[in-house]
Amino acid sequence: MDKFFKKQLDVWTLEKIKSNPQKFGSDNSNANIMHEYANEFHADSHVIQLEPRFYSVLSTVSRIKNKLLKNNPQFDYRKKHKSKKRKMDEVH
Repeated sequence: MDKFFKKQLDVWTLEKIKSNPQKFGSDNSNANIMHEYANEFHADSHVIQLEPRFYSVLSTVSRIKNKLLKNNPQFDYRKKHKSKKRKMDEVH
């Protein structure tokens, strides 16, 4: 993802949160914001049929994946989320 697109997503997300903090800042906000994004930017018939619960599951899967990668660094090929200490260890 390029920096320009990331910045656009940051702005869009903040505007959504401001527009309805009860919906987009609540316990179910991950699913709600993903559902809103998909409907707004990818509103074909298949996406519209997906329920917010689907996005909740996706969010849970993503959190589980991040936790598992943190606990099993031998499988972690991410660059963004590696600790500075680990990066320094790789250099030496």
